[in-house]
Amino acid sequence: MAFKSKIKWVALFVLTLSLASLVAHLSMIKFSSMNLVQYSAKEALSHDFPNTGSPLKTRRNKRLWGAVRSLESLQPHANPRSSYPVPDENTNGFIYAKIFGGFEKIRSSICDLVTISRLLNATLVIPEIQQSTRSKGVSYKFKSFSYLYDEEQFIMLLKNDVNIVKSLPENLKAARRRSEFPTFKPKILLLQIFMSKKFCQT
Repeated sequence: MAFKSKIKWVALFVLTLSLASLVAHLSMIKFSSMNLVQYSAKEALSHDFPNTGSPLKTRRNKRLWGAVRSLESLQPHANPRSSYPVPDENTNGFIYAKIFGGFEKIRSSICDLVTISRLLNATLVIPEIQQSTRSKGVSYKFKSFSYLYDEEQFIMLLKNDVNIVKSLPENLKAARRRSEFPTFKPKILLLQIFMSKKFCQT
């Protein structure tokens, strides 16, 4: 019992010393004559961006560090040049293509077809998307162009860029089945070479 009593007194003594040390430390901080330097974000920015006396620069700095405006009013849109002509109804023919691969290849191929149709003044037939191992990875429901895009909206949004139809005319369908039209598989760099030459000429 005497041993336990001594332990209690020692613990109480240590606790009292700790409390006294804490009170002394807080008192020193509160009443110290040392000047505490407080960081001011505004002053720091004024050093980084000094005011040269120009009202224009002052306004720019305020806009730069001001509140961010809402982005809801911003909408993606195309802003073509003023002389951008609509596609001619009398085109140079039809472009019919089959696409296969993963979603990223399908998407880029559709963009390429629209660009080529525009440059060649051709009517684009909504491409046929071939099922493959990679395309099935998109979804088990993936079967055609209409699964990825709304065909009517696709045609409407691009009406000022290129003529688009859902399918070939009946006479051309029959000719295609008889293999009367040549087919080819373009290499990856062909479009880049063609576009670079076209833009260099213009």
